[in-house]
Amino acid sequence: MKHCKSIRCFIFIMLSLTSAHMARGQLLDTSQIHIFKPTDVSLISVNEISLLKLDTTKIDTQLNIFYNYYPAYHRHFPMVDQGLEATPILLLDGSLPREVNLNLGTQHMAPYFYDNEIHIYQTKRPFTRLEYSQGPLELINVAVKHAQQISTRLAFGLDYRRIKNQNLYYSNLRNLSTVRMGNLFNTKFYTSYYSQNRKYEIVASYVWNKSKNAEPGGVANDSAYNILSGRQKENNIPARYTSAFNTHAQNNFKVTQYYRPGGKSTDSTLDMSIRQFRNQFFLTTELRSERVEFEDGDPNPLNYGFTLDRFKDSIHLRTFSNELGYTVRLNPLTLSTSFIHSYNKVYQNSQIDRVNNIYLQAKAKIQIKGFSIKGKSRLGLFGYNAGDYHLDGEAAFLVQKFSVKAYVLSQLLAPDFLEQQMYSTAVVWNNSFRKININKLGGEAQISSNGHSLKGGVSLETLGNLVYYTNVREVAQESSLVSLLKVQAKYGFSNDYFGGNTSVILQNSSNDQALPRPATIASGNIYGQFRLFKKNLEIQVGVRTFWFSSFKSPVYTPYTRQWHTSDQLFEMTAPVNPYVLAKVRSFFFGLEMFHVQQGLFTDNYYSAPHFPLMPRSLRINFRWDLSN
Repeated sequence: MKHCKSIRCFIFIMLSLTSAHMARGQLLDTSQIHIFKPTDVSLISVNEISLLKLDTTKIDTQLNIFYNYYPAYHRHFPMVDQGLEATPILLLDGSLPREVNLNLGTQHMAPYFYDNEIHIYQTKRPFTRLEYSQGPLELINVAVKHAQQISTRLAFGLDYRRIKNQNLYYSNLRNLSTVRMGNLFNTKFYTSYYSQNRKYEIVASYVWNKSKNAEPGGVANDSAYNILSGRQKENNIPARYTSAFNTHAQNNFKVTQYYRPGGKSTDSTLDMSIRQFRNQFFLTTELRSERVEFEDGDPNPLNYGFTLDRFKDSIHLRTFSNELGYTVRLNPLTLSTSFIHSYNKVYQNSQIDRVNNIYLQAKAKIQIKGFSIKGKSRLGLFGYNAGDYHLDGEAAFLVQKFSVKAYVLSQLLAPDFLEQQMYSTAVVWNNSFRKININKLGGEAQISSNGHSLKGGVSLETLGNLVYYTNVREVAQESSLVSLLKVQAKYGFSNDYFGGNTSVILQNSSNDQALPRPATIASGNIYGQFRLFKKNLEIQVGVRTFWFSSFKSPVYTPYTRQWHTSDQLFEMTAPVNPYVLAKVRSFFFGLEMFHVQQGLFTDNYYSAPHFPLMPRSLRINFRWDLSN
C-alpha cells in the first residue's frame, strides 16, 4: 500500500509539473507556432577558478546508452558488483586510486557517491532535468537536477538522486524491513556569488551521500542455486547472512573565497570578467564527516570463524580543514600554491584517534594554442601523512582532429587509516605497514574524421609495498614490486542512420594474489537511428554487451567493507541488453531488456563470486529537460 501511495504521489507531482510547463513552455509542442530553444547549460569547476580560468563543460543533452540512471555503468567500467544497483563495486581497470590524505579507505560505494568538488552552473534560463526509472523487483530511481541564475552574479544548482531496489535474497532475510537491499541517497547543492567588480568571489557546496544495504553475503551454495530455475531462484536462495546491514554516510560542507587585487575596473568602467586579474588569494574551508556502520542481528559462526552475539560496529571520521593559497598568472604560465591544515578525529567503537595534518600543495598550467602542460603536487609536512608526496603531470597536443597526451604519476603515501588500525567486533588489527610507492607512466592518442573516431593508449604502473585484503579476512602488505601493464583501444562511428562503439583493454598484473585483474576486457554497443513525423521524433534501437575474461576475483566481505582476494576462478557470463531510445525535443524515453539471453546457454551466471547476475528484466526510464 505504501508503495502504491508513493507511486500515485509521484504521478500527481509529474502531472502538475507537466501541466505547468506545457502551458508556459510548450516543450513538446511540435507545431510551427512555438519555436523550441534548448537550454544551454554548462559547469565551471572551482579547480579551474583557482588557476584564474573559466573553462566550461556542457551538460550532455544527446541520446546515449540506456544507463543514465545507473551512474556506475554510465561512468565506471569494467567492474564487479553484487548484481544489483547501489551495491558495493570493485573497479577492474588499473589499481585502486589513492590520495595523500587521511582516508578511511572505504571505497566500495565511491562510484555512486557524489564527489566533493565544487561546480558553478552557467545558464541563461532556469533549467530542470527530471529522471525516472523503474523495473521489476522494486527498482526505482528518481533524479532531479536544477540550475538557475538568480542574477548575473548569483547562481545556484541542485543535484538529487535516489535509487532503491529489492533484495534478490528476500526469502532468507528474517525481518521484512530488510526486503529492500539497496537504498541510495545523493544530494549536492552549489551556489556562487561575486562582487560587482569580481574582486571578491565565493562558491559553496554541500554534499550528502548515504547508502544502506542488507548484506546477504551471496549464495551459500552455487551448485544448488544453478539447479533451480525461474521463480525458484528468487524464492529459494540460501543467503550467507540473514540479518546483516551496512550503512555508509557522508556529509561535506565546503566554501571557497577569492580575493583579487588589481584589476581593470575603475569608478567609470566596470569589468566583471576574471581575465582582468593577474593574481588572487583564496581560502577554502571544509567540514567533512564520514560514518560507516555494520550490524549483524544473528551472526553465523561460519562467517566469522567463531561464535558471536549480535553486534554493531561503528567507524566515524570527522575532518575540519582550511587551505590558504595564492595564484599568479605569468602568461603562458599560471601557478597556484597553498598550505592546508586539517584536524581529524576517528572514532572506532571505544577507540578515538586525533590527528593534525599539514600539507603543501601546488598546481601549474601552461597553455600555448593547442599545446598544454598541467601539473599538480602535494607534500605532507606534518601528521599522519608526514613525508608523503604526490606528483603528477600531463602534456597534451591538439592539431585539428588529432590529439596526443602523455602523463606521469609518482606517489609515496601512508596506507589508508583502516588498513593500519581496525577495531571491530569481528576483526581487530593494529599494523605498522610501510609507505606505499606508486609510479605510473602512460600515453594515448586519438583521431576523429567523418564520424569515425579511434583512440589508443598504453600505461605501465608499478606499486611498491602494496596493501591488500586477503582471503582470510585480514589485511597484508606485499613486499615485492607489483606491476600492471595496460593497453587499450576504442573505436566509435556515427552517421545519420547507424552508430556504435567498441572498446578492448588488455592488461597484465605481475601478481595475481595482491592485484588480481582480468587479462581481457571488452564492451560493445551498436545501434540504428532514424527520425519520424517530420523529423520531430528521433529513435535509436540498439544492443549493448560487456565482458571480461576469467580471473581470481576478490570476494566482498561486509564487516570490513572490502573486496578480499581469493583463489576462486571467476568466469563472467556476458549479458546481452537490447534497448530502444526515443527523443522528442527535450523529452527522452527508453526501454531495455537486461540479460535477455538468460537461461538460453547456461544458468551459471554471476556478477561476482557468490552473487548472481541480475535476472532478465524489462526496465523503463525517461528524462525530461524543462525550461522556462
